[in-house]
Amino acid sequence: MKALRPHLFLALYLAAAPLFAVTYKWVDESGTVVYSQNRPPVGVPYQTIDTGQPRPPASTTHKPSPSFVEQVDRENRARQAEQKAQGEYQKNLELRKKNCEAARHNLQVYTVHKRIQQEDGSVIRLDDNERSRKIEEAKEAIKEFCD
Repeated sequence: MKALRPHLFLALYLAAAPLFAVTYKWVDESGTVVYSQNRPPVGVPYQTIDTGQPRPPASTTHKPSPSFVEQVDRENRARQAEQKAQGEYQKNLELRKKNCEAARHNLQVYTVHKRIQQEDGSVIRLDDNERSRKIEEAKEAIKEFCD
């Protein structure tokens, strides 16, 4: 177990080396530029390059920016508003269709019949002026609600 301690220390030291964020640069005997983060060369002039702090782990670098989150929220709100508007549009189309059918039915009833049954079941007789007015109202409703 005692023999493993120097190796463990060396492994920990090498693993922590990138955390120091210092890089050494020098030119070796053959003229090749060498970079190292382990240790500076002995007996050779070198430059120290500060590479700054190491990058944080990937889990913290992928946090969405506030502007991205705001943009997604705006898009979601716009999509919901569009869906709501589409639903209201469909309801309005259905209502227009019902109003159109009712107006056509009323025109037929007022054109053919002089006696009209009320919703409460009572029957009334329309005079010619009232009947003409109801026919015009039905025609106007047809213009408004029917395509």
